Amino acid sequence: MDAPETEMRDKRYPVDEDIALQRRIWRLERVGWYLMLLIVVLTLCGLFSHGVLSSQTVTTQQQDLSVEYQRFHRNGAVDSMVIHSYGEPGRPHTLVISHSMMKGFSIESMQPQPQPTSSAGTREGLRLTLPADAHGESTLYLSWRSGGVGFVAGEIALDGGGRVAVTQFIYP
Repeated sequence: MDAPETEMRDKRYPVDEDIALQRRIWRLERVGWYLMLLIVVLTLCGLFSHGVLSSQTVTTQQQDLSVEYQRFHRNGAVDSMVIHSYGEPGRPHTLVISHSMMKGFSIESMQPQPQPTSSAGTREGLRLTLPADAHGESTLYLSWRSGGVGFVAGEIALDGGGRVAVTQFIYP
């Protein structure tokens, strides 16, 4: 017999060895290493923070509202959202952020400051009126802090226009 073949047999001296069990353990270790590598790759791609898997842009069919946001957040962390709305040149746009989104997040800052702002009760959410430029576009930059854990589903709408669904997951 060659040396490698004799080494892969069960031995009793000087230590009891069970090569079949050892091979199963090695296989399990390899699976563990592949799982850890998969988690690292998914993390680098944005599963737990900013990245390809987390970045999301949704636009209405009529192209009058577009929202850029991160799908994954950490509880208590501040993240940003950019909302583009399009309408009549020189006329203000009113955005409505749903009540369910306002329950999951608190607004830290917004630029530019909206003209009139109102809370439309528990059913509709927060209404923000923004000035439009000469091309009919307005952009709102939001920074908000997540509060809670789990899925937050809501929508952002343009008054008299389209609506986009926004779904985010908040990690503990």
